[in-house]
Amino acid sequence: MALVSYRFKNSCMGTTRLSNDPIKVYDARWEAGDFGEPEVRRLIEALLLYGLGLGVDTVTLTRDGRLGSSRVLELALEASLRAGFNVVLCAEPVSTTHSYFLSFRTTLESPNTMGLTITASHNPASYVGLKVTVPPVQAVGLDCGPEGGLSKVRELYHSRQELQERPGGTLRIVNLTAEYIRFSMEAAGVSEGALRGLRVVLDALNGSAGPEIFRALDACGIDIKPLRIVPDGQFPTGAPNPASRGRMDQAVAAAGLTTAAVIGTDGDGDRLVFGNSRGILSAGFASIPVLHSAVRGSRETPKVLHDPKTNPLALSEWKKAGIRPMLFRNGHSQIKDYMRRLSAVAAVEESGHYYHRITEKGLTVFCENSLITILSFLRALMANQKLFDELWRLQHRVFTTGEINFQLESDEVRDRALDSLLGYFAGDRAILVSETTEGIDLQGTVVSKGMDLEVADAPASDHWYSGYLRIATNEKAVVRIYVSAGDAAYGRRIEGDLREILQQYRAREID
Repeated sequence: MALVSYRFKNSCMGTTRLSNDPIKVYDARWEAGDFGEPEVRRLIEALLLYGLGLGVDTVTLTRDGRLGSSRVLELALEASLRAGFNVVLCAEPVSTTHSYFLSFRTTLESPNTMGLTITASHNPASYVGLKVTVPPVQAVGLDCGPEGGLSKVRELYHSRQELQERPGGTLRIVNLTAEYIRFSMEAAGVSEGALRGLRVVLDALNGSAGPEIFRALDACGIDIKPLRIVPDGQFPTGAPNPASRGRMDQAVAAAGLTTAAVIGTDGDGDRLVFGNSRGILSAGFASIPVLHSAVRGSRETPKVLHDPKTNPLALSEWKKAGIRPMLFRNGHSQIKDYMRRLSAVAAVEESGHYYHRITEKGLTVFCENSLITILSFLRALMANQKLFDELWRLQHRVFTTGEINFQLESDEVRDRALDSLLGYFAGDRAILVSETTEGIDLQGTVVSKGMDLEVADAPASDHWYSGYLRIATNEKAVVRIYVSAGDAAYGRRIEGDLREILQQYRAREID
C-alpha cells in the first residue's frame, strides 16, 4: 500500500477571509489539500477568541497519532502561549477520551479551561481536525454550546477580529496515562488483577488508543493478543474504523475457537466494537452489560439516549433493565449537550460511541471514556461466562447491514441519490421521520415499518425493518445507510434494492 503524504495546501489568505472553512457539525475537520496553514492558524485563532469571550484562561492541548496532528498541535501551542493562556500540553499521541480526562482533571484545578483535541477520529490518514470543549468540559458543535458553539467560532473565523498578543502565557507538559487508567478502573469497579483469566484480542487499527488500552487490560490481569497496536498515522491497512464492514475480520479470526473477547477501536479511541470468534456485536446489544453497570443504584428511572440506528429488540432489552430509552440524533457534541440537559446517565450510538455521566469532586461531565466502557463490559463477562451466548442469541434475531457508506460524484448527485432512496421507502409505505417527538432535528431520516422506535417495544412479528439515512458531515458527497430487519431475507432484499438504486448514480462503496 502506498504511503500517504500529509502536507498543508500552499495558500495565502492575505487580508481576505475565504468563503469556506473547515468547521463541520460536530467539530472541525479537513483533508490535506483543502486548507493551507494560514486557514488552520485562523481557525485556531477563532477558537481562542471564542474561549476568551467565555472567560477561558487555561487551554489543554492533545493530539492523536495521525499524520497532520503534530503540526496542528504545534500551531495551537504557539498561538495559545502568544495569547497569554496557561497551557497544559500532552505532546505524545493519546486517545480523545484520554484528552477529555486531561481537561476534566485540569478543570478541577482551573475551572475556566478549554480543551483542544487534534484528531480526525476514524477518517482516512489524509484527514486532520479539532474537537473542542469549553468550561466545564462541555463539547461544542454547530449551534451547540455557549453562544452557539462552533457557529460562533465560524463567525469569528470570517471576521476581521484578531487574536492579540498578551503576556503571561505558561506551559506545563504532562502525561496522565497512569492516572487515567487508575481513574477508569475505579469508575468501572475493577481492581488490579481482578479480570485475570479473561482473554482479549485487541485490535487498535494503528490508532493512538492502543497502548493505553493495552496497559489498562494488562493491569487487570487479562491475557491480551494485540493486533495493529502501534500508532501509525499512515494507517497502512486502511481507514481506522472498526465499525466498517470487514475491518475486524483479522481480530475475529485471531479469536479462533477460544473464549477470547474481541475489542476494536478507531483512530482516536472513542469508537469501540465488541465481539468474539462469532463476529462483531451491534452496539445496541453490546451496550446491555455496560448500561447495567451505568444504571446500577439509580434512584429514578435512568434516561439513556440512543441514535436512530439502534434496533427495537435492543431497546426492549434496555427497558427490561429499567432504562428509559430516548431517541436522539447522531452527533457527539449534540448528544453530550442533550445528556447534560436531561442529566442522562449514558448514551449509545450504533457507530460504536458510548457516553457516560461522570462525577468527581462536585464536577459532573458527559463524555466518552473508552476504558470505563471496555472494563464494564469485561467485568460483566467475568461475572457471567455465558454473556456472549446471551448477546448472540439476541443479535441472531436481527439482520443488520451495519453502516454502509457510499461516495457519489458530487454533493448534488449525492442529494439526488438520497432522494431516490427515500422515495423507495415512501413507496413501500414506510414511516419516514426527520425529527423526534420533541421537535429535535435528527439530521437525517429514520425509516421504519412494522415497529415503533419511540415506543421501544419489541415488534409483534419478524416482518419489520428500521433504518437511518443521512449525508456525511465530515466527508465529501457521502451517503450513510444503516438498516435493521427482523428477518434476514427481508433485510437482504431491502439492502439489495438500495444498492441497485445507488448503482444508477455510480456510487462507490467506501470505508
